[in-house]
Formats: sequence, structure tokens, C-alpha cells
Amino acid sequence: MKKESTSAKAPADKQTKDESKKDRKPLRQKGGMYFHCGAIIGRKNVFVTDQYIDLLVNAFKATELKKDVKNLAFVVMPNYFYWIFRLSENKDNPVEIYGELKGDVAKAILETLQEESKGEAHQLADLFKDNERVGRTTAERLIWTFEEYGKQFETSKRYKVWTPKTEIRLIDTDEILQQKLTVIKKAPTLERWQMAKKSEDYPYLYIADELQEIDTNKLKIADFLPIINIESSQVTA
Repeated sequence: MKKESTSAKAPADKQTKDESKKDRKPLRQKGGMYFHCGAIIGRKNVFVTDQYIDLLVNAFKATELKKDVKNLAFVVMPNYFYWIFRLSENKDNPVEIYGELKGDVAKAILETLQEESKGEAHQLADLFKDNERVGRTTAERLIWTFEEYGKQFETSKRYKVWTPKTEIRLIDTDEILQQKLTVIKKAPTLERWQMAKKSEDYPYLYIADELQEIDTNKLKIADFLPIINIESSQVTA
């Protein structure tokens, strides 16, 4: 009688996932394009007044100048953001880019909350005033909340503003580029928020001109990556 093999075979779906991981490129790629999601810890609505929205939008602009990255798309929602950016040809570390941005924004948020707690409360942005889905906690309560979350992380500073370990994804296929851009465009129109009927009517959504000029379903990653990255993809294909 033929003995059964003692080595267990992985389920087909697990094998597929494992193979997919093997095929995936390392995260760090010179001139790489990335999608990142940043979320306020505890899902607190911070980006609902002009002051706090401007903090984040200005940080995107400053990062583009200071770090020589290209902002391809971003959307600012009440308690999170989505961002697609491309590194310069001599940079390969996306974590450094979004890590510094979020660190600067967290510091600015806390400073602004402290100032607000000593004066008049900031008013909701006009877009959100009549939206029942968008509420806002007081500055004092937000400061307390961030301090309480800070106690849960040994390596954290006194306050914790951002949810740790949110998505960072190398965009290395046409499909991922199309999918992530669609996610950004749809965010303001979702049933959860109902910020706008059409994404283009949402004022806190930015899409670079070169991405707007082409239908999302026809976008090709090669059109937005530097030559060094395209050549690398051709070699490993």
C-alpha cells in the first residue's frame, strides 16, 4: 500500500497568497509611487475646521518642497486621509516621508488644540455645518483623549494622535494605481459621510493634472514613474 505523504500541503488560497507575497517587490524603491492612509487615533474628527484642515493640506505642500516628492493625489476626510505620492529618483524610503509629515502635523494639531482650549472654540468648516454625520469633540476632550492613548504605547511620547501601522502600499501595477485613485475619489461620496454627490465638488480633494487628464481605468503606471523605476520593472519582469 502506498503511504500517504507526511508533508501537509498548504490550502490553495494560502499558496496563492504566499506566491503573491513572493512576487511583490520590496517596499523601498527609488522613485517609487506609494499609497498611504493616515487615521486619527480613536476616529476622532479633527479635520473638520478650517484651521485643522489647513494644517494637513499645508503639510502635503511643504513635504513636496522639502522632501522633493510629487503629490499625485490626496483627500482629507474628518478623521483620516488618503495620499498618493512619488519619491524622487534618488530616494527610496516612503516611511521617512509620511512619518515626518505625520509627526509635524501631530505637533501642530496639539499646539493648535492647546491654543483653542484657552480661547474660543473653532467653528466647523462651512461644508460640514449642516452634515449630521460630522460632529466635533471639544479641544479639551481631544487633548485628554490623545494623552490617554499615549499611555498605551511604551515608546510613545506623552500624546498619541495617529493610529499606528496604517496602510502603506507600493503602487507597482496599473491595477493598483487605478484602484487606489478610485478609493481617493470615492471617499467624499461614500454613504458614511455624504460630503458631496460628485468627488470633484469636494474642496479637500486634490488630483494632479496629469492624473485628471486620463480616464482612471486607462491609467498606466509607466506614465508616472521615472525612467530608473521603469527600467527596473522591465529587468525583473
